Amino acid sequence: MKNEQTHLNTDQQSLDIPQYIDRPEYVKNKLAGFSLQILGWTLWMWLIMPLFTIFLWWFEGQNIYKQLFLSINNNGRYSLYMLAGCITILILFLLVWASYNWIRFYNVQRRTFPEPATEAKIAQSFNVSTQDIHIMKNTKNMTLHFDDHGNLVRYQSD
Repeated sequence: MKNEQTHLNTDQQSLDIPQYIDRPEYVKNKLAGFSLQILGWTLWMWLIMPLFTIFLWWFEGQNIYKQLFLSINNNGRYSLYMLAGCITILILFLLVWASYNWIRFYNVQRRTFPEPATEAKIAQSFNVSTQDIHIMKNTKNMTLHFDDHGNLVRYQSD
């Protein structure tokens, strides 16, 4: 393989780079540039995009009209009657399901308040004595030490 050297062009005149690229002093009137930018975005958002949206609505409206209303007699998969029938069936399923749930759960109180936690139950869950729970409850600062299985090993009250 032949070793080829690449030639880097360092002559600024032959690169054809505009002078204002590297020299910010050529950009004097920033207000005019920003004003043109705001004007362009305003025209885009308030004139061009709404016209484009109206065109797409018109085009899709024509497409829907051709596909649904003009193809009623060809009994296609997406005829207007088929879509109306599917929507009606789904609405009926929803009404039956809602009625079933209303009959099943109307005036039925299934949620109960939890039992209050006593010192004995808390002591049993932490596997400590009731006296220790009483001390822990009255301590402002406390350090708990657990083993690898999450069981309380000891505590330090400060």
